[in-house]
Amino acid sequence: MTSKVADASGEDTFLPDPARDTIENPRQVPLRLQYSWGSGALGIAILMNSIGGLILFYMVSVLQIDPALAGTLIFVSKLLGVVTDPVVGTWSDRLRTTGSRRRPFLLWGSFACAGSYIMIFTTPMFASEILRASYVFGALLIYTCGYALFNVPYMSMPAEMTDSYHERSAIHGVRMMYVAIASLVVGTISPIALEALGRTSQFSYTVIGLCGGAIIFGATMIAYLGTRSARFTASQVERPKILSEVGHVFSNRHFIRLLGVKATQLIGVASSQAAAMFFLLNVLQRDLTILAPAAVVGTLVQLASAPLLVRLSRKIGKSQTYIVGGSFYLLAVLSWYFASPTEPLIFYVLRMAVVSFGACANVIMAMSMLTDIISFDALRTGVRREGVYTAFYSFTEKFTFAVGPLIVGIALSAAGFDKTLPPEAMRTPEIRQALLLGVCYIPGFLSIAAITLLAGYKLKQEDVS
Repeated sequence: MTSKVADASGEDTFLPDPARDTIENPRQVPLRLQYSWGSGALGIAILMNSIGGLILFYMVSVLQIDPALAGTLIFVSKLLGVVTDPVVGTWSDRLRTTGSRRRPFLLWGSFACAGSYIMIFTTPMFASEILRASYVFGALLIYTCGYALFNVPYMSMPAEMTDSYHERSAIHGVRMMYVAIASLVVGTISPIALEALGRTSQFSYTVIGLCGGAIIFGATMIAYLGTRSARFTASQVERPKILSEVGHVFSNRHFIRLLGVKATQLIGVASSQAAAMFFLLNVLQRDLTILAPAAVVGTLVQLASAPLLVRLSRKIGKSQTYIVGGSFYLLAVLSWYFASPTEPLIFYVLRMAVVSFGACANVIMAMSMLTDIISFDALRTGVRREGVYTAFYSFTEKFTFAVGPLIVGIALSAAGFDKTLPPEAMRTPEIRQALLLGVCYIPGFLSIAAITLLAGYKLKQEDVS
């Protein structure tokens, strides 16, 4: 639980009380609350996975925007997070309210996230490429702001909800289950809809936009309404200035190492997502329905893996468990080099199952480690900085998912990709290499870098208790 202490300003604040974190009191957060909070991940994961997996293909093959221009617009829109994420994080740290200082942002963010998703996938088919590009770019900017409004305060909440070192992993294990369900929804419904209604038809994406927007809004609102009883900490009367806060955060060597791990790993993930549909159609020469069985198997793997990974982390540690997941992911992405149109369907499904296991370890362990770092900082300084830490973590996620489409878009343009032809018509050695860059070379190299960084992570349970 917490102990109440007075900071330098005389304001009461809440810090972890490790004496209360005992075997006799293993659960500080009721399961009902964990599942209510976790539902927000369903909405955010649908938002991120749909846009990460579809946006480059949609902009190039449906809106017929040059691949390099499309990748650049995605990249630039995410750079807005340099401003939005720290502002929202600091704002949520300093907000004065009678209840949780995080929850009001969840309400505002729910509307912005759902609205921007619908806007992106209902882009009008203007005659001018510049007008189409300008509209979708504006929608992407709103998406960047909405994501920050919801996700930064949302991801700050577990550090306030519990002091238990291992319960943080359990909470993020629940979150991972929602992420798995989101992967199932995106991985089955979207490809089936696209094949049935036309993979390059604007109407197909309008249906996806409207249905997905409704699910995103419902899931994020459940998180807002269901966390009324969540434990929270109060903002101090006086806090260090924003620039001092930023400088303090970036002096935390544990946090910098974790950001390095996430950045290297997620650039690879984003590159792979951006190239995935093109790779499926061009290199494997399959239709999109192959994604459905892979999504089902991947979801089952994630649901089964989440509790197992939490248990494993209790035995060997969080960073070591993270390394195990990263190693499996590395093997899976390197195997794409050998993929061919003649291989059995089961090979694709097995690869995606291994990728899903690695992704599960990534999500659970990284977020659990982040909450440990936040608690470690609070123990040392007496100041709660959940929002600031989560802001830079969230920006790292958004920035890396901007870099991936940029790389793939430029590579496709350099390889001679013709946006006016059906995607499956572009089957040349140059296009194959451009797509392997996205699904194999970059993810493989950066996975090795992430594992190397993880090997030097030193924060342990005894440091935060």
